Amino acid sequence: MARPGISDQDKIIETWEATTESTTWVSVWDRREERYKNQRVGGRSGSRRLHISRDDRKFNQEQLPLENKPLDPFTNGTLRLVETATRDETLETRYHKTDEELGEYFDLRDPVVFAEAISSIESQLVLHRILAMAEVQGTVSQLEATRDLIRKRWPIGGSQRTYREMEEAGERLGVAAI
Repeated sequence: MARPGISDQDKIIETWEATTESTTWVSVWDRREERYKNQRVGGRSGSRRLHISRDDRKFNQEQLPLENKPLDPFTNGTLRLVETATRDETLETRYHKTDEELGEYFDLRDPVVFAEAISSIESQLVLHRILAMAEVQGTVSQLEATRDLIRKRWPIGGSQRTYREMEEAGERLGVAAI
């Protein structure tokens, strides 16, 4: 179940479901061996469902550095909360969407309305799921709007700063050049 000495609220078991074809690794407390073990979710050989204590989920989320919080599989849409005895009000669930829920975006036939609707989505993973769906069930304008938004937010090769940009940023902060 979970580590001894945790609150009753953190002992609650949550059921999560993989929303993509990718493999996600999660650390889960093994009470028999009294240590964390890595568990595979999704992918070719992993289960599509994960049963994990709230404490183990919080442990996994704490392991992410602040700059990698958008990669948190419990909040970015990689895993979707399916069932829990009580709701954890601190858990961000706005990207816990099924394919059916994402498919509702394609009911918006006006290209401007569609582009505005998806522009409110901040999760790169969810936008890539919409892109994959747009290739099958979307219109050409919906497909292009999704591609354009992804290219604008995450340009290929555009996320890494050049050496000069990093050096100038350091100089503005008063750090000596390397």
